[in-house]
Amino acid sequence: MIKLKKYPITNSYLNSKMLSSYINQFWNEVYSTIKGEQHLWLMCKVNFSENGYKTIGHLRRVNFDEKDSYLNYLSERLGILNDSYISQSISNITFSYIINKGLATDNKSLLQDLTDKSLSYHRFNNYNLPTSMNPSDYGQIRSNSIIDGVNRFIVINGTRTYEIDVSLDSSTNHVTILGASDFKWTDTILTEGFKREIGKSTIYFLDGEIVLRKQLLNAKSFYKGKGL
Repeated sequence: MIKLKKYPITNSYLNSKMLSSYINQFWNEVYSTIKGEQHLWLMCKVNFSENGYKTIGHLRRVNFDEKDSYLNYLSERLGILNDSYISQSISNITFSYIINKGLATDNKSLLQDLTDKSLSYHRFNNYNLPTSMNPSDYGQIRSNSIIDGVNRFIVINGTRTYEIDVSLDSSTNHVTILGASDFKWTDTILTEGFKREIGKSTIYFLDGEIVLRKQLLNAKSFYKGKGL
């Protein structure tokens, strides 16, 4: 599952030299201990001393020998991000990672992609669903009100109407597609990313990517054999 490696920092400002130092440290402490042909899904974010977390780069598949490419990717991302990343002091750098079997192939274009990531979707029961908990990512918000202890959003996208009940602490969304199907699911924020409980499946997302999928399977009932 998703693992974290956090490096505390004493009120310093982010720059490429600092990134290089902590990426080297991460590679030595974490990546070098991974055995066999495996790769990481890796994402780096910083915690500002006053304004919370911000992600430097998107989730990337990275092989052990691609440390320099990953550093170049983050350094160039840092160069095109707004000034808040380099003008505010930070208190830590955190690497979120998932260990995956095999080597990541055809990876150079991913490491060189510096554009901001557009909203992604996943397919479920012939529906394209946003990999997001933000109601505005579902379409045009038509109404928003507090009802029965939740923040209810009515969102229109084409012929589809979503009713999204957001808990007051914004940790859980209960989403229903209004109409004949009455299709519904629940999204819950995790320490990293969020999970979507939909049908018999539980899908885990990080940075818009599916990182784990669990499914409840039907099983035949157990029965006692003769002589038991």
